[in-house]
Amino acid sequence: MRGDVRAKNLELDLEQTLDIIRGAEHGVLATVSADGVPAAVALNHVYSDGVLYFHCGHEGEKLDNIRANPQVSFFVVGQADVHYDQFTESYTSAVVNGRIEIVVDEAERLQALRALTYRYASHLIPTQTIEQFTAEKLSTVEILKLTPETITGKARPRRHRPGLEYTPIL
Repeated sequence: MRGDVRAKNLELDLEQTLDIIRGAEHGVLATVSADGVPAAVALNHVYSDGVLYFHCGHEGEKLDNIRANPQVSFFVVGQADVHYDQFTESYTSAVVNGRIEIVVDEAERLQALRALTYRYASHLIPTQTIEQFTAEKLSTVEILKLTPETITGKARPRRHRPGLEYTPIL
């Protein structure tokens, strides 16, 4: 079923999952065209007031797909490490399934672009510069809003597997 984690022993609670989403710098948005053709694109995001916001250009396959089918999935990897000597990996990840829309309300568009800009630049750029940037750039982007229907997270910690220790051949 959509939104169910099969491996229950790896499932995270909602707050742990939201921490992964908030901490990831980007994720992958999966859409489906009117013809049923899947597409995926990496996007920056911000989680604000229970929804995810993204920005993008005014045209493209992603927007065409969203107009045809607003049901999407968004996937983020918080951390991933392959442990070659143990034939395993450890990771944290999250999946958000829901409906996405193109935001048309100007106040919400501005709030979302501000949230995105502050998330990625506030530690480097003065507030006045961010405010000026968002006001100037708002007309040059579309703002997308993903309202979650399900949010799931998984984590696989590193486990030691005795007997698999080895010295790599160099």
